[in-house]
This record gives sequence, C-alpha cells and structure tokens, in this order.
Amino acid sequence: MKKTKIFLPLLAAGLVLGMGLAACNNTPGQSGGDQSSQAPASSVLPKITVTAAEGKKTLIIGETVQLTADVEGVTWESGDAKVATVDATGKVTAVAPGEVSIKAIKEGYKNGSIGLTVTRPAASAEFDLTIAAEHYSADGWWELGGGGFFAMQTVTGWNPIAQTMSWGQETEEPAETFIGGFGIGDKETVKFTSSKAVKGELVLNIGNSNAVTLKDVMGIKLNGQAVNIDSVVLEDHPGQYGSSLEFGELSLGQLDLAAENTLEFEFLADTNIFLDEVAVYAGDAVVALTAPAVKEQIAVTSEKLEVIEGQTVAIETAVQGVSYVSLDETVATVDDKGVVTGVKTGIVKITVKKDGMYSVRVEVTVKPAPVAGQILVEAESAEELQGEEKPQGIMVQQDGGQWGGSTVHSGSAYVMIFSQEAEIVLTYKFQAQTAGTMVLSVVGSAPMSMGGEAAPYVLKDSMAIKLNDTDVAMPETGEFPAPEGWSSTMAEVTIGDVSVNAGENTLVVTLTGSYPSLDVFKLSVK
Repeated sequence: MKKTKIFLPLLAAGLVLGMGLAACNNTPGQSGGDQSSQAPASSVLPKITVTAAEGKKTLIIGETVQLTADVEGVTWESGDAKVATVDATGKVTAVAPGEVSIKAIKEGYKNGSIGLTVTRPAASAEFDLTIAAEHYSADGWWELGGGGFFAMQTVTGWNPIAQTMSWGQETEEPAETFIGGFGIGDKETVKFTSSKAVKGELVLNIGNSNAVTLKDVMGIKLNGQAVNIDSVVLEDHPGQYGSSLEFGELSLGQLDLAAENTLEFEFLADTNIFLDEVAVYAGDAVVALTAPAVKEQIAVTSEKLEVIEGQTVAIETAVQGVSYVSLDETVATVDDKGVVTGVKTGIVKITVKKDGMYSVRVEVTVKPAPVAGQILVEAESAEELQGEEKPQGIMVQQDGGQWGGSTVHSGSAYVMIFSQEAEIVLTYKFQAQTAGTMVLSVVGSAPMSMGGEAAPYVLKDSMAIKLNDTDVAMPETGEFPAPEGWSSTMAEVTIGDVSVNAGENTLVVTLTGSYPSLDVFKLSVK
C-alpha cells in the first residue's frame, strides 16, 4: 500500500508531462497516433511448462517423482533443498515436510515451475517420554516411581505451565505431562524394536522458553552413535509476561534403525529444555516400544532426621549396595555407610541411590549445639499452628536461606506471616526445670517489601508479649533490619529479663498492623 501511495502521483505527473511534450512535438494537421512512428512490439519469451508424473503434487518423505518439461535441455533447480531435492534429469526426492517450488530453466525461455508439498507418513510409533523413558538423575532429585518431581503438568496455551491455569489464564484444554527440570548428567533413555533394518526419521516434540543452542545443553545418541544437532537453535518465545513455554517438532533426520534400538538424551548443563514425545517414521516397518524395566523404590526407616552440629546420625535401610550423596556438604556430609555428620545449622537432602532402583531423599535438619540452661521455643510450635486451621495468611517455611533463612538459630523452619487480619495471637507452651530470671530474645525478620518501601520492623510498635499473664516490656530500640527487595535476613533481638516458673510456662505473642517472620524465642540463663 505504501508503494501505491508513492507511485500513483508520480505516474499521474508523468502522464501530464508526456501529454505536454507530445502536444509540443505535433505539427498542425498531425495526430499523435501515427502508427508509422511506433516501435514494433517486443517479442514475448515462450514459457516452459512443467508436469509431474501421474499429476502427483504431494509426496511423502523419501518418495520420488519424475518431472518433465515441454522443452528439451532444461536445467532443474529446487527452491528449498531442505524440503526436496531435484537431479539433472528432473527426478525429485522428498526430504522433509513443507512446500517447495521446482524450476525448469533454459536460456531464451521464461522459467517454468511446479509446486510440491512434502508430508510425513503416519507415524510407525509414538512414545510418551513421561511413561516410556527410563529416567536417570545424576543427583536423584526427581528419580521417583510414577514420575515424581520431574514429570510436570502442562496445557496448551500461550504459556502452558499449569494443569488448569496458565499463569492466571484459565483454559479448558486437557492437561498433558512432559519432562523437565534437567541437570548436568541427567538422562532419558527410550528403547524400541523395528521389524526391519531400515532408515527411519525420528521426530522429537520438544519445548523451551529461552533461546538455546541445543548441542550446548544436551547430546542425543541412537544405538551409541551421536545424532548431529550442531545446527539446531531453539528460539525464545517472548510471552505477555516474559518468555513463554512452547513445544514444537524437531526432526533428528533419517537414521539407521536396527532390530533393537536405544535412543538416549543426556544433559550437559542445567537447562529449561522439556521433552514430551518421540515419533518414529519407518515406512512399513513395525516399531514397538520396549517397556522400561520395573523398578522398586529404595525404602529407608525414616525420610526425616535431625542431628546436632558436630554429631552424627545414620540413615537406615535394608537395601544392600546403596550409595549416598549430600546435596550440600556445607550443612552435612555423609559417608559410604550412610552416617551423616552435621556441619552447620540448616536443612540438607541426602540422596540414597542404587542402580536399577528409584532413589529416595532423606531430609536432615542440622540443629545448633545446645547451650547450657537455654530454652528454645520454636515459632511454628504455637497452639494456633498445630492443627490444619491456621490463622489467615500464615505459612510455615523451611529455613534454608531462600527467604533470608536464619543463620542465627536452627535451620529447621520459621513462621512467615502476611495477613490481612488486624490482630494475630500466637500461644506457646514450654517447660523449665527451675524457676528464675532469664533473658528473653527473639529471632525473626522484617516483612518483605513486596516492591514497596523497605523498612525495619520495630518490635515495640507491632509486637506485645506476655509470659504467664505478665506483660513483658518491649525494648525501645529493638528491631529486625529492613529487607532487601524480596529477601529478609533473620536477626536476633534481645527483649529483656523475664521471670520463668518451674514446670510449664505460657508465652503469648500478639502481632498487630505489621507482621514479621518468626523463627524462635530464646530464654537464656542470666
């Protein structure tokens, strides 16, 4: 349209100018239509006509068709050799799905062409990798029976990351499963048979969000031979709120199939690649999945253990020949017998593995060495948090640093509060061996800023404490430091001296207006 707007006025001006010049050149009695003064019409080049044998216009990959031209001595040319090739005789070979134009060229003639469409045949077999592949994780993070962590839910849509919701976008599309969460050393292996040793095309349904050069993050092998993916680049998919996850077909090309086949995907880097299905196109060969071997999951006596800093605890299992891996040796180490040594306060996962079995993870909480005479009252032990009915807007979070986890206290768990209630009352019960005066302190953090203005949490402004029905004076300057963006750091604030009874004591904490995260209340010998 822009060219029309530009060229029409120029054409009109040219016509006016031409008419003026013609008028100036004509003598009286002459007309501008004198045929003797016109140049002869230029000759029109004859056009080559191209036809396909039997009028065929659609080919299946690997199929050929003979083209002919109504002129001898033409040169043949494919408009896209990735879709179809053509030889010197006009024989076309279908290579990959798509549309292509084949030209016949000869000097003195106008080029002739024919359009062809290349399609795939019906798939000989399709394998859902979620259930058909043998899943191996280098650290055991998602290697669980029935899918476990790695089998994620997806739906079709602009950003399919949920089963029935897509980042807040409702959808009525049915949910599907796909495999994601891959790390270095993770593998997916598919085994299948073929009734013939033939060339077959393998097509992978693969998803990604960010752009990636495939060879940098994964390797693919068929029967031990590397599949060439050097030129494969997956583009990013910018969505409404950032990169969106999209799936598409990726052809691995025509590969040599044997009677028994092993297709393996090995990941070379932590990646946001997701695998869905593999389709095999092998003509009239019968292709069948070799079902993954049935595995049992390793059983342990307990999947949650506690240990004191500097002390040990053993992971117990009746399965012989297992190995152990600590996912964070700065928190706890583990030896080849499953003996865990606490290094510092925090939570760590220990993976218990054995070839041919699904691994299991044991969660180990490392607690600080006890201080003589000190009483620790965990924030999550409040009466209101014991049952399923918790005050609105209260969550118990594992302490491990994600939200500013405590290095001051236990590394077990803390109470995160983001409530709309005007007042929250938390009640704690604890035992003391003897009566006396102790120093009360609290470990916690200021509310996260959530994009607003960051501010410290001043205890006396929003927290009131009673011990055994007696008000506890709050310090004038005690505060948790202001958060940094989405992260708040745990800090310990000394409240002051309190009187403790022998036996059971009741600590009541009332929060109003602004709600911190609470880790532990400490009562220390004065």
